Amino acid sequence: MQNDVLDELVKSLEKEKPNSAPPAAQTPAPKKSSKISQIREALAMVNDEGESASPAAHSPQHEKLPPLRRSAAPVPELKRANAQKPENNTPAPKPIAKTAPSAKKPAAKAAGKPTPKAAGKAAPKTAKPKAKAGASARPKGGNVLSANGITPRILAATVGCALAGTLIIGYLVVAATYRGRFLPNTYINDTKVGGMNVEAAEVALLGSAKKSDITLTTPKGEKVVFEAKEYGAAYSIPDGSFEEASSETPFAWAAKLFAPSDYSIGYDFTYSEEALRALIQQHDWGDEVSTDACVVRNGDVFEVQPETLGDQFDQDVLVQYIMEQLSVGNCDIQMEDSGCYDSYRAAVTAADLEPELELYNNYANCTITFDFKDRTKVVDSDMIVDWIMLNSDGSVVKDNDGNITFDRQKIAIFVAQMAEETDTFGKDRQFYATLDGWITVTWDGDKSSTYGWQIDQDATIIQLIDLMRAGESVTVEPVYSIYGYERATDDIGTTYVEVDISAQHLWIYRDNVVVSEHDFVSGTETNPDRRTPRGICKIWAKVRNTVLGTMAVQGYEQPVAYWMPFNWLGCGFHDLSRGAYGGNIYMYNGSHGCINLPLSYAKEMFELVDEGMPVIVHD
Repeated sequence: MQNDVLDELVKSLEKEKPNSAPPAAQTPAPKKSSKISQIREALAMVNDEGESASPAAHSPQHEKLPPLRRSAAPVPELKRANAQKPENNTPAPKPIAKTAPSAKKPAAKAAGKPTPKAAGKAAPKTAKPKAKAGASARPKGGNVLSANGITPRILAATVGCALAGTLIIGYLVVAATYRGRFLPNTYINDTKVGGMNVEAAEVALLGSAKKSDITLTTPKGEKVVFEAKEYGAAYSIPDGSFEEASSETPFAWAAKLFAPSDYSIGYDFTYSEEALRALIQQHDWGDEVSTDACVVRNGDVFEVQPETLGDQFDQDVLVQYIMEQLSVGNCDIQMEDSGCYDSYRAAVTAADLEPELELYNNYANCTITFDFKDRTKVVDSDMIVDWIMLNSDGSVVKDNDGNITFDRQKIAIFVAQMAEETDTFGKDRQFYATLDGWITVTWDGDKSSTYGWQIDQDATIIQLIDLMRAGESVTVEPVYSIYGYERATDDIGTTYVEVDISAQHLWIYRDNVVVSEHDFVSGTETNPDRRTPRGICKIWAKVRNTVLGTMAVQGYEQPVAYWMPFNWLGCGFHDLSRGAYGGNIYMYNGSHGCINLPLSYAKEMFELVDEGMPVIVHD
């Protein structure tokens, strides 16, 4: 196409020969081929790809035209609307050709130097004085001629045509350089691709594509990075993505210098789901377990201690979320946003407990104290708060009357533990015997041993719930089903009756002082049915003038003046007239199990003992 344009230019120059012959003394005009060569040399300097024009055919001589000079027109600076694109960086177009000035040099300044060569030959010297550059001779008759004999109007027309042709050729040559390439100021996905072919643009776009390394951020702020190569990640550009941008005509290249084009294309992103799952499964995420929020005491008030989130999570949920984010080009994953922790979160949160915090604070100073004389068991406010029943949403459970509902099972556990620690009924005792020192008195059945303390657990649970609802600090005793005489760790205490079977002697102690003692006769030791049971007993009653036994059941009837039973087998202290007391009488001629005493001593003892007083029977 470029050669066709040049041929047309040559034909136009041939038609522009002057009608009048040049003056005799005028320097011969340079050949047409020299002008064409100058034009081609100028165009060769503009062509970015180094194209060179083929020499034109030799043509007849023309008048010598001044060399053409085209200066590069300044290009206004452009500011792109997109702040991310470079501003004011559009280079000014290069000059289409480098030519000599259009005016001839004055002869006075060129004295002693040869005149410019035309088509490689030196111009012949003349004897005529040289006119100043740009001056024309004025012949007779009034016609103004240029220095080479051509009128100024013809000269201007010739130069204008040549310059216009040169500009057109230059424009077309530049347009030709954008064939198969993107026009200047073309941007795709904010990447400048002007002047690039499709292959180069694809490389540039893939190089500027977002990084595909996955960064997972845990709720604790820890970052775990899986590199793209670890899960087979890669970007590619779909076929046909550049059709719109590359369809612009090359002849619009000049307009694009002032009007940038923006295009957007999508990427194909591929990776291995299996490799991604394997990376997540193989990573050590930790083993911390989530904890529930709870109410804690801080000084005189209660506060909510927030729940904690552990390390366990649903891996399938996380993988699915990562794939969804990768599909929209996001590789920075906040793990908590995926919902993978939802099924592993604490069941009770701080928000659940906040509405009830005021209710908890009502019990901040409430304590209930159970008194056991030498020790206490305290139900403090922490325990009371813990026993308040809550719904699944954290609200307090109330009964039909609007009363706070307490967890009876937790209260029952507390009462049972308190009974285990403080009950003495049914337990062996350490006892300091008068003759033997410290001995262990075993619990010999629930009928032969009758002394001790036993909490009525059901009644005490009800008592405790009522006290907690009242919200007052109090000190109370629990409700007992079996009472003792002394409520202390050593519930035998210092006031009791000691019965030593082997010594056949008893002592009555009050406040650790023996106030009375005497020999007795116990049950027949050699007869198991009549043997006096050992154990930890107490005086059940004090009865005057009664009859013991019946002929129908026991086979005897025995009237007594003083009767003081001490176990549930019918054994007790009573008067019975005998010839002697103490010694070995009990071995073969003892009672049916009772402690026989002289009438006078039975009366004394009846006056010294109290109902409920411990009676320790031992060997």
